[in-house]
Amino acid sequence: MERAKVIIHMYQSIDGKIDGDWDGLPGDKASGDFYDDILFKLSNTNANGSNTIVMYAAPGKVDLSQYDPTGIDYTDWSPENLQATTWDVSFDRRGRAGWEKNYFDYAGKKSRAIEVVTKLADKRYLAFLRSMAIPYLVCGDEQIDFEQALVKLRQRFGIEKMVLGGGALINGAFLKAGLVDEISLVVAPYISGDVTKKGTFDTKQVFVDQRFQLVRADPLGDGGVHLVFAKDNQ
Repeated sequence: MERAKVIIHMYQSIDGKIDGDWDGLPGDKASGDFYDDILFKLSNTNANGSNTIVMYAAPGKVDLSQYDPTGIDYTDWSPENLQATTWDVSFDRRGRAGWEKNYFDYAGKKSRAIEVVTKLADKRYLAFLRSMAIPYLVCGDEQIDFEQALVKLRQRFGIEKMVLGGGALINGAFLKAGLVDEISLVVAPYISGDVTKKGTFDTKQVFVDQRFQLVRADPLGDGGVHLVFAKDNQ
């Protein structure tokens, strides 16, 4: 079954850091705005790992004692006749995201949330998601089966392309799984210099033997640049 394609879309410094004192300075406004503006031109679906989702989209705390898991098993669930113009996918292995609404308001879009979990997620958490009308896909026992998730996202929600915007660990996991089709990097006109900050991909010090070809490079108004790479399948 054909899967959703994956585009890594990240905002970084010249030295490859995805966070730091440079981010948000007046001198990178054109680059920062471009990163947000182009996201939903690349795809109608934004996705992140659980750390990013908890930080920006779903920071609430879920009191699981308030939810009854009776009748819930580890199978996919979605509200009937669910449709959306844009989606926000959370790769949330243990079920950590504290959603306070069933969408993520970002880049001018209210994108409907989808959770991808494993059987490590508490069934009470799944009951919580149902109470919020947030669909979930169960993909794996302890580790997320990313390819299965991509197949289900296309099958169940019609998602043909998914933009994955980090963090570094989830980007690295998709790379190691051989599931990154394209890389879109918006490079700000600053050097971070902070060696403690993560780069775009954290593969846990494992070299991944995959080659990507540069297909376009567009200068931005503040000195930044947009670089697009496509996976070389030869």
